[in-house]
Amino acid sequence: VSAQSIPRYPAVYRDLAVVVNQEISGRQVMERIRELGGKLLQHVEIFDVYTGKPIPEGRKSLAFSLRYQSPERTLTDEEVNALNSRILEGIEKEFGAEWRK
Repeated sequence: VSAQSIPRYPAVYRDLAVVVNQEISGRQVMERIRELGGKLLQHVEIFDVYTGKPIPEGRKSLAFSLRYQSPERTLTDEEVNALNSRILEGIEKEFGAEWRK
């Protein structure tokens, strides 16, 4: 077991829920989120998959928990919001995802 130092700067957490076609896997979307989030996105996890009303037939809701963190500084809300927007735009384009507010 190796010891890791406690991060010096705080993490910022965001949840992101999207609606996609039933055949698109959560893993596919999660991998794309990782790519789009870059170095500051430290962790992504699916915490909910939902089908049924009010989600249209043939679609499902995927909810992800995202953790952003920098080893060099505290991230601003503006930075994290910009990254979240980039991620959302990327998965909208690639998977036809719709943001679930």
